[in-house]
Amino acid sequence: MITILVPVQNVEKSLLKCLHSIRNQTYRNLQIILINNGSVDQSGNICDKFAKNDPRFTVIHTESKSLSATKNTGLSQALGEYVCFVNAVDWINAEMMEELVVSIEAYKGDIVTCRYYEDTISELFIVPGPIETRLMSKNEAIQLCLAQTRVHGFLCNKLYKLELFHSYPTIRFDEEVDYYEDLLVAMQCFFKSQTIVYSPPPHYHYYLSQHLPISVLKNKGKLTGLKALKKAIDLLAQDPSIDTQLLKDYYAHLILSSLFLLVTVENVHDPLITNLRKYLSHYDLSDLQDSDLKRCAMITRRNIGLGKIYWDMFYKNKFTE
Repeated sequence: MITILVPVQNVEKSLLKCLHSIRNQTYRNLQIILINNGSVDQSGNICDKFAKNDPRFTVIHTESKSLSATKNTGLSQALGEYVCFVNAVDWINAEMMEELVVSIEAYKGDIVTCRYYEDTISELFIVPGPIETRLMSKNEAIQLCLAQTRVHGFLCNKLYKLELFHSYPTIRFDEEVDYYEDLLVAMQCFFKSQTIVYSPPPHYHYYLSQHLPISVLKNKGKLTGLKALKKAIDLLAQDPSIDTQLLKDYYAHLILSSLFLLVTVENVHDPLITNLRKYLSHYDLSDLQDSDLKRCAMITRRNIGLGKIYWDMFYKNKFTE
């Protein structure tokens, strides 16, 4: 059996398409857990209707809490041999579960990962990747996962053995992290896995226009992503075969993007701004992979105003917030 976990919060406009795509899977042996996280629109009622009409659906209604806590609630109720995560604003092809479970069982894998679509209103883009089914090393799988520049859905195009989460050392979402919590868990799962399978056909539709940017000015919780990234870097650094440069790029990028959204002439000496600039020195510039990011970090260490100019001219559009 596969457990599919779907966190739900105020997504009534996209939820029906998502849940229909799950209900219509060609692989039928599913436990589908919908965690309604304090929705104030019709999302909770939509979830209840699916559960009423299809016994494979279970709804857990909770008070509004962090996305990490919501996912942990779902994991605590998972009964399948495998687990998959689906964002409530996205949808999946009908054959996704069937094809992924065939691949993971054929190779006796711990994780199987597939390509995915980036959906927008006007285009459908398939992310690049190898064209043949094969086993991947931990480093290959991690680099492929991190190579995305527009999509931050690090968990959703994968099927995991549930034992990865429950066996020692257990893996859970850090409830003190509100950003990159899924990246951290993905890195923990890759690090713990013995066998990682890559299946090239794309099945998951990541709907870009529904994953709206989070402004640091409105959500300081985004800065908790620095904790997630550092934990991931420290974990992966234990294996010398794993390259952590891309993760360090993510770390520097999050600091710089936050700085340039927060800083004004009036608050340039604010403790938060000062600490963020200090964090830029946590890793050597030689540890960064992107040359423009490296130059921007070097300039910003010396002068935040000049760093902002360089960011806007050469780097800002490389990476989607």
